[in-house]
Amino acid sequence: MMKSERFVPIQEMAARAADELRRAMAESQSRVAELERQLQQLQSYRDEYIRKGAGTAGAVDAVRLMNYRAFLDRLTEVISQHLQKLGAARADHEARRAAWSEKRIEAESLTRAVERFRSEEQGIAERREQREGDEAAMRSRSGARALHDV
Repeated sequence: MMKSERFVPIQEMAARAADELRRAMAESQSRVAELERQLQQLQSYRDEYIRKGAGTAGAVDAVRLMNYRAFLDRLTEVISQHLQKLGAARADHEARRAAWSEKRIEAESLTRAVERFRSEEQGIAERREQREGDEAAMRSRSGARALHDV
């Protein structure tokens, strides 16, 4: 078995692994984008709630003010938790991107190695064919000389 043939299964495994990591990276990027969209919605809702709360001029009773502040505190807490989720999702995405990049480089290196092995094998085969052709031509010339000398 030729060297290039021995390396092909290894190269194919690395390429499949890189493709799987690429898909996982794309999924993690989608997750980050979705969390960013949700965060934007939460922040917009909080800002609108604050704007509406500030716009209620006049007397506000104590119970209503306590409820307003409690809801705003809860909304701020949810945003904080969401920011933590987003940070974890970004870190996960970066880890997946790094793993994919590493595996992609490995797969590309193996592909180049297989191509180099094939090129070397082709060169060896061409030189062998040339040598065999030259030897055959020499044999036929020496055979023709031997017949001519007789």
